[in-house]
Amino acid sequence: MTWKKQKRVGMAAFAVLLGISGCGSIGAPKGYEDYTVKKEQYVDEYTEQYDYWDVVTVEYPVVSGIDGEQTEIINKTLYDMAMEKVNYWHLTPNEQVEALMEEYSVYSSNVHCDVDFCSQYLLSVAFQEAYAPISPVYYVQMTQRCANINLMTGEQYQLTEIFEINDSFMELWCGQIEADGTYSGVITNDEDVRETIGAWFLGEDKESEEYYIFTPFFYIDKNKDFVIGISYDPKPNQIGASLPKDNSFFAHFNAADLEPYRTESEFWELYDKSEITGKVVECEELRENIWLGENASVWGYWEERQ
Repeated sequence: MTWKKQKRVGMAAFAVLLGISGCGSIGAPKGYEDYTVKKEQYVDEYTEQYDYWDVVTVEYPVVSGIDGEQTEIINKTLYDMAMEKVNYWHLTPNEQVEALMEEYSVYSSNVHCDVDFCSQYLLSVAFQEAYAPISPVYYVQMTQRCANINLMTGEQYQLTEIFEINDSFMELWCGQIEADGTYSGVITNDEDVRETIGAWFLGEDKESEEYYIFTPFFYIDKNKDFVIGISYDPKPNQIGASLPKDNSFFAHFNAADLEPYRTESEFWELYDKSEITGKVVECEELRENIWLGENASVWGYWEERQ
């Protein structure tokens, strides 16, 4: 399964560490130049623990070759982020989700991770997921989230820590999405849209947060440019049967265009000095999610009916 194929279905309307224990000033240390990021997979299919069936495959990265207690912190962060929706809807449900479990037939989820940028200081990981609470056909959701981690401390950087999210930033973001034409005019570069999406980025839309989980995200690509977006995943009180939904808006940006919006975060000192290093190893036996396989593909189901 590829993310490109998922997006075709439909859109929603709307190095060893040298002589330091932390980041500090990085003018002298070289950071980690020899480490490995290996992809592994969590698989859970048709277990007897639940009253409903489950078909779950989650790909996640594991970092090794870094000497320090932050290794455990980093790997826990990556695993927890990969498992975020599986935990929310399946393994550790809250009361609202438990009420929905009475309607489950199959809980399905597939998570794919990309590691395009790993430097001596920073690791950037993008997670793409298709999941389906309640039913594997009529409740399919697609979402994204990202982890951007300081390898020397284990700290994770959030979008609002490294960029000033103001009207000018939103004008750039909305303008790029409108120019790309990816979302059929749903995102336009006008004041109302900028204000609405800006509130999502900043966590200021409390009314909508009653129904959606807003997740701003960014990741760094192999050219040191940025992908910036936001996911808006439904809470139990907003789940409804429909065509598969893509719950993310995102666009690519040249790093130079984002410079005016940089904050004073130490992230930028790390970023500016970063060079690609480390080694990314693919999962040795990546299991295909049977929910999305050739003989039981939800994508094929909907393509036949469109």
